[in-house]
Amino acid sequence: MKNIIMLLFLSWASFSQTIESNDFLIVEGESLKYFYILTESGYYISEIEGKNTFKEYSKEIPKSLNVPFSTLIPLLHNSQTYLLYPGGGLLYTFSDGSIDRIDRSFPHRNQYGAHFFSYKENIYLIGGYGYWQTKSIITKFNFNSGDWELVNTKGQEPVGIDRGTYFIDNNKLYVFDFMSREINTQKEKRNENLYVLDLDSFEWKKLGVINDNIELINLKNKGAKRFFEFDNKLTFCYSNTPEFFVVDIQNNSFQSFKDEELFYKSSNQFIIKNNRLIGPIKNTLTGEITFEKFDLTNIANYPIGEASYFFRDKEEFFQYVYFALFFITVLIIVLSMYHKMIEQTYILDESSISISGVSHQLLPIEISILSLFSKNRNVLNSSLMELFAKDDKTKDYAVKRKNKTLISLESKLFKLFNISFIEKRKSVGDSRQLTYSLNKKIRIIEETIE
Repeated sequence: MKNIIMLLFLSWASFSQTIESNDFLIVEGESLKYFYILTESGYYISEIEGKNTFKEYSKEIPKSLNVPFSTLIPLLHNSQTYLLYPGGGLLYTFSDGSIDRIDRSFPHRNQYGAHFFSYKENIYLIGGYGYWQTKSIITKFNFNSGDWELVNTKGQEPVGIDRGTYFIDNNKLYVFDFMSREINTQKEKRNENLYVLDLDSFEWKKLGVINDNIELINLKNKGAKRFFEFDNKLTFCYSNTPEFFVVDIQNNSFQSFKDEELFYKSSNQFIIKNNRLIGPIKNTLTGEITFEKFDLTNIANYPIGEASYFFRDKEEFFQYVYFALFFITVLIIVLSMYHKMIEQTYILDESSISISGVSHQLLPIEISILSLFSKNRNVLNSSLMELFAKDDKTKDYAVKRKNKTLISLESKLFKLFNISFIEKRKSVGDSRQLTYSLNKKIRIIEETIE
């Protein structure tokens, strides 16, 4: 009941442009002051400010135009209105009160639901569905030959674009939220990425994944999609609730607002002229169709949601990945060096030597020898001899005992830690004097007990 009352109110607030036919097509027209409503029996010139005039076509409609007018795809290009046959192929113009066919093609039936757009001096058709598969192809109309030509593309081309959302900004065509269909199973799958096509080089690039907070089209809400460009931004609504999203592609951000009036007026075919959205509304009581306007500048006055990112930028993602990999690599190197340093540091106490918490018992004389190396990496033979010299023993006995003890200690340490500890060499200053050196990769720290 509430919706009925609202629709009645909207009808009263409209500019009372009514038509009798249920099959019609609304097209922009050459001037900002009026638009056209095409029907099988004739056309309406509908001025923005309210006057509505019906006229018959100046000549007979081409017999090849054998589909409902509402299925044609209109496009205003260089002040000329073009009408595309559903599925592609046949192309018409509406000018000077007549519809004329300008192509030498045939009904392709290869791109149903494709996007019809113009860029510079050409008109294109992208994506769509036909012959049991979704298409990513781009076809261009050749005004000289009257036929459609396939445009070669390169880069990260999406696999099938059906019912996509499109937005052109300068020489870039953005597309997202589209369906693809597997050839064998005909199972539909939604693509959640944002793609961009350079319209000069025709190179595709995948930018990233659309924000999860945006409710995109799904298999349950077919036909609910609506989108348009206003104030150099993309505005769209796909859900069953009147929530619209406003996307700023350049700044990778979006905001949202709700408006039931805009939701109803954009539910069918519509056009935008002079910052106004104009769409047909059917009175549920009388069946009368009126064309009502909505001032899009009002959007700026609505409570609008906080800005958030529109898509996860792939370049930023990879920059993050590269930084993370670099950080992890540096961390591994630092930890490896630290671990290596710790691995070569041995702790010596009064009865054992240990590393990384693992301790091994040593003889008192072995502790004494290693204690010397904890104080100085190079130990003279004479200093070691002092550990073995005894008044009641000969010097030869001390030498043999020293050599035997050093060989035994080195063998024991190598067996325990798999690294050589002590190396014997001649003194640099006196070749007759022996010096024992600690391996450069080893450091011995002696614990002091207070």
